[in-house]
Amino acid sequence: MICKKCGSECPDGNIFCEACGAELEAPVLPENVDDKGRMKKQAKPKKEKAQKPKKEKKQRTPEEKAAFKKKLKAAGICLVLIAVVVVIVILVQLFGSNDGYNAAQSIPVGRNVAYAESETGLTFSEKSANGMINNMTSFDYICISEKTTKVSGSEQPQWVILLTVGEDDIITAVEYYDFTQLKLNWKGRKMADMLDQNSLEYGMSIKNVNKKLGLKPYYIKRTISNDSTYCYRYYFTDPEQGYDRSYNYFVEFSDVEMAVKNVSYREINYAATILAAGETTSPASDIDPEAAAEENTDEEGSEENEEGSEET
Repeated sequence: MICKKCGSECPDGNIFCEACGAELEAPVLPENVDDKGRMKKQAKPKKEKAQKPKKEKKQRTPEEKAAFKKKLKAAGICLVLIAVVVVIVILVQLFGSNDGYNAAQSIPVGRNVAYAESETGLTFSEKSANGMINNMTSFDYICISEKTTKVSGSEQPQWVILLTVGEDDIITAVEYYDFTQLKLNWKGRKMADMLDQNSLEYGMSIKNVNKKLGLKPYYIKRTISNDSTYCYRYYFTDPEQGYDRSYNYFVEFSDVEMAVKNVSYREINYAATILAAGETTSPASDIDPEAAAEENTDEEGSEENEEGSEET
């Protein structure tokens, strides 16, 4: 520091001159120099972003607004129509495919055939145009679906209803067959292994049975004794035998409460059935699960025991 009065040099930080005692004035440094005499780094000026000019909204004319509203209305109508079509398709799939089942369930056992026709709107005949079905099981009256489905390459009706009658055409038994349950495979539904007979509990409802088995019935029989038999067809690959084994799984219900009374099962020997009936017989035409099981028991006997077939 230099004393302005006497010109003497004084150490930095002194307030008074050591030579003359005058008050020292601190030098004024430029803004770009720090206390130690070094040049300060100057910050680069920020570049201002160029603002894009705002687009002015185009004002629609009354005619354009009216045309836009018409387009929205037309689009809304199209969406509603599409939704209605989708709902109709779903309803047809859910209920249309069950028309045979619903009709079979509404047929009154203990009444005559004419009354059953008036109640259901179905027409029964003593024989069907499908000769294969006529020869596979016994019945007094039959009604088959007009719609068909392919089972193992063979064209079959979607469903079949058979009636057994007594005196005065009084219905004693109603049998219903759902071929749509076999359209994927004539052996039934593919399962991981054999169903356990003890998996169902006494008194279990039909809804819980279907949920427990994971299957839908292929065959239903109602009799005048107020009992119903539901048959579930399935198959699995036997790891020990090395081939597929197909079974009919029977569940008996009380017709009033629809509660489980008994469970049984039979193995189906399709090879023996085809050879016995001839080459023209299709495995899909074996529509009587009880008759097929009895035939296997009578004709195969010891062979079924060797293959592990069981009946309860």
